[in-house]
Amino acid sequence: MTTPQLTTLEADGWMIDDGEIAHAENPDNFWIPPLNDRQSLEPGSIVKIRFYIRAPNDSGDLVDHGERMWVQVKERHGEWYLGTLDNDPYCTDAIQAGMPLWFQPRHVIDIDRG
Repeated sequence: MTTPQLTTLEADGWMIDDGEIAHAENPDNFWIPPLNDRQSLEPGSIVKIRFYIRAPNDSGDLVDHGERMWVQVKERHGEWYLGTLDNDPYCTDAIQAGMPLWFQPRHVIDIDRG
């Protein structure tokens, strides 16, 4: 098993945002699911996570883009989830559906109940 770790903009060109911090900074406008729900995800669950992706714009300059994307939970390892991206971002082809990523309950900003 790969050791769980988070990506960074500097090293990987993308990262995921901490939804708990965003909620704490603006609780009236940034809802997140209850902690118990975020801590009890099972394989097959679909969750939304905020991504920041560094990609070139039309003139070739690197720009940070924010996107909210769906991730499917594949495994749980202690405080970590291993998931796969369930859709493609708009700003780049370098990240695509099926890409594996590690995350924690604090990163989850929504849960697909459908």
